[in-house]
Amino acid sequence: MKYLIFLDRWLARITGWLIIFLLSVMILMAFGQVVLRNLFHTGIEWGDVLLRHLVLWIGFLGAIIATGEGRHLKIEFINKLAAERYRKILYVLTNLFAAVVCFYLMDAAFAFVQSEQDSASTLILNLPTTYFIIIIPVGYGIISFRFFVRALIWASQIAVGEWYFKETH
Repeated sequence: MKYLIFLDRWLARITGWLIIFLLSVMILMAFGQVVLRNLFHTGIEWGDVLLRHLVLWIGFLGAIIATGEGRHLKIEFINKLAAERYRKILYVLTNLFAAVVCFYLMDAAFAFVQSEQDSASTLILNLPTTYFIIIIPVGYGIISFRFFVRALIWASQIAVGEWYFKETH
């Protein structure tokens, strides 16, 4: 369990740094495009396509961070119906459910990436499309892992008699 928590925190740090880097690239690319278009009446041909795919990457990376912080995919109405003593059990179950759903989405996304790879399509600068969309299955996989880790943490707390917890929001 200790190793899973360590890996979860490590993934959160790496994800945070990737968001900072990719957001910086997006800002510089968008600013460069504006300057090139307004001052030189030209632009980077593939710049807008890259920006769209960076938005996809940042969206998935943000979802990874949100999942680890418990701010993603909550089924609140179920938890509000239950007595406070049983809410942690429901959080465990809803997080396990979300982990399973994300696992199946990851599996479908891998099939999508494989079909793109089989078609040998390229996006920009003759780079394969798979380089740009690999975040979809990887993102769903990490999100699934983080839901699972949160469920395990809460289940272990329940196992030692800690039925109540203070919500962070």
